[in-house]
Amino acid sequence: MKSISTIMGLTFIGLMLLALGVATAMWMETLWINTYIETGEVRVAWTEWTCSDQGPDPQAGEPFHNEEGKNVAQCIVTPEIYDDEQNVIKVNITLVNAYPGYAPFITLYAGNIGTIPVKLLNYTNLQYDEEPLTVYLDIPEDTQIHPGESLPIGIHIIVNQEAEELTTYSFELEFTFAQWNEVP
Repeated sequence: MKSISTIMGLTFIGLMLLALGVATAMWMETLWINTYIETGEVRVAWTEWTCSDQGPDPQAGEPFHNEEGKNVAQCIVTPEIYDDEQNVIKVNITLVNAYPGYAPFITLYAGNIGTIPVKLLNYTNLQYDEEPLTVYLDIPEDTQIHPGESLPIGIHIIVNQEAEELTTYSFELEFTFAQWNEVP
């Protein structure tokens, strides 16, 4: 009996070794994937600007007029703050020698200098009523800007009758842009 159980034990061990030999003799190939993900960049800057006062002073309309073609006031748009790469991120608009009825229209171009489309997320909402100034914005309905393109933003400024002589008035606008798929 002992010899039968020894033979069966040895047979079992032999079959195990045989199965192990077949398993290790199997041919194999391993595949790998290296993945690199480079993210894009959201960057917007003021790339261009214009002012409607390029000659006779623009007027707000009745009762104001400039039939004589006087060129008394001046609208100046200058870069104020640059980013690390010398892109303009803040401009200064100065109205010199302004008077009631003077109404320049400034157009600022927000340029997408990044690699991802952007949209206007929010901006300060200006509505001056019965103040020395009336200011309102002209923003296109679709604010999406693709890389290399720009969005015109208009600023209407009207100096009202309530404006006092030899007085400085100021306001600040702030526009925030975000990647296009984050803006509803």
